[in-house]
Amino acid sequence: MQTLLDNKKKKLFDEAYQAYLKITKQIEDVYSEGIADPFADSPSVTDMICSLDQYLQGCLLKIGASDGVLSEEELYFLTSLPDEFDEVCSRNRGYRRFIRQMTAERFQTDGSQFYDFEKTPMFLEVLSQDFDDAPQMVRSNMEIIFQAFIAVDGAFSESEANTALEILNKIDRGEKKMVPEREETSESSEIKKKDGEEKQKKELSKKLSAQSGIYTEGDEMESALKELEALVGLSEVKSEVMSCINLLRINNMRREKGLPLLQTSNHMVFTGHPGTGKTTVARIMAKIFKSLGVVSKGQLVETDRAGLVAGYMGQTALKTAQVIKKAKGGVLFIDEAYSLSSEDGSNDYGREAIDTLVKGMEDYRDDLVVIVAGYVDEMKKFISMNPGLRSRFNKYINFSDYSSEEMLEILKRQCIKTEFILSSEAEEAARRYFEKNQTDPTFGNARGVRNFFDRVVMNQATRILTLPNPSEIEFKTIKKEDIAD
Repeated sequence: MQTLLDNKKKKLFDEAYQAYLKITKQIEDVYSEGIADPFADSPSVTDMICSLDQYLQGCLLKIGASDGVLSEEELYFLTSLPDEFDEVCSRNRGYRRFIRQMTAERFQTDGSQFYDFEKTPMFLEVLSQDFDDAPQMVRSNMEIIFQAFIAVDGAFSESEANTALEILNKIDRGEKKMVPEREETSESSEIKKKDGEEKQKKELSKKLSAQSGIYTEGDEMESALKELEALVGLSEVKSEVMSCINLLRINNMRREKGLPLLQTSNHMVFTGHPGTGKTTVARIMAKIFKSLGVVSKGQLVETDRAGLVAGYMGQTALKTAQVIKKAKGGVLFIDEAYSLSSEDGSNDYGREAIDTLVKGMEDYRDDLVVIVAGYVDEMKKFISMNPGLRSRFNKYINFSDYSSEEMLEILKRQCIKTEFILSSEAEEAARRYFEKNQTDPTFGNARGVRNFFDRVVMNQATRILTLPNPSEIEFKTIKKEDIAD
């Protein structure tokens, strides 16, 4: 665990240091390209880099102290970045000793004696005179450094994120010259300004919480849960999904407190007949997994046997690997996954797809969730016949067939969405139709309802064309005679 943590810190240091070097390179370019006269009575390269280093150290101290505590990791980061601080800036030698003795309380009390955050730093003033995009370049690289610094102790702090954003905004506002296209009232300008700041805070908070390994649930989770709750029926599915969410939330809380994480697999098996909402729920799960930090992007990639298996030896592994790579960062949804396996053991390249899938799940285990779907009995047999899958899939969610009332509700929602009016007689006729067909395995549940709706609309259109001068209400109304038998 300690090695993993050290490796993560090293990666953060490397990212921050590369960003720091980009700024110093821009400073060096001012002189190497002859833009500045090195012999004139103006700041030297050393002066510029000293200014950058002092500014950067002050910013990091201000960010770290904003939550009331300078952690051991933050102090280590401060004394490690930049590496050249003592060597290049002789006037600041011994500064590391000064930092090691610094506390959040002391900085908040005496920080203004050492740093002037209201004044544009000298290095930025000089760069801005010679490069129009200097403020944007400095801001983007400073943002990388700030993100790494906030994430280095493994705890997300909103106060640190807000302080970092304030500093970044000063870099931009101090140097950007923006001419409005039209005059705005001071009130509307202030509203826009506040909205922009709020949006920036949310975006920066998401980045920082993801880097620290602590995930905050925002609008995306709320939207996904509303979408899930809005689905017709599926009460058992919703309950299972909430159980999965709660387990992931607990694991995130354990991570915050430094407790060992519960070792669970996020891969799932969805069982049930076609048209029961498996793909829709998989798409919602992708959003939920992203919100909880399980995956980085949250996209859903849908495929089946045809999308994984090729017709010649050796091509299946490549085809499957390409699909897995596309799904990395999100959820790979494989419908009718049981068709990849052959009971008689014949070599039809499905085995090759399964082996490649297992390898991909292992290689991308920290940023990929696989959901396989199909009929109940076939999926159980499929998983049990493949040991590599059996050890990775332990969450089963069954999607029951819709009742006649639920299918009627789906039809009503489809009518509302397309601005049709279902008459009471037509509604009763539709209910009888669904009661008659709900036990037919070929009907297709919600898919069958959509097909039924298409036929009803076609019947209605045929009927409307026989009317001499149909009104708007007649165009919208579905009558009993439009209901297909």
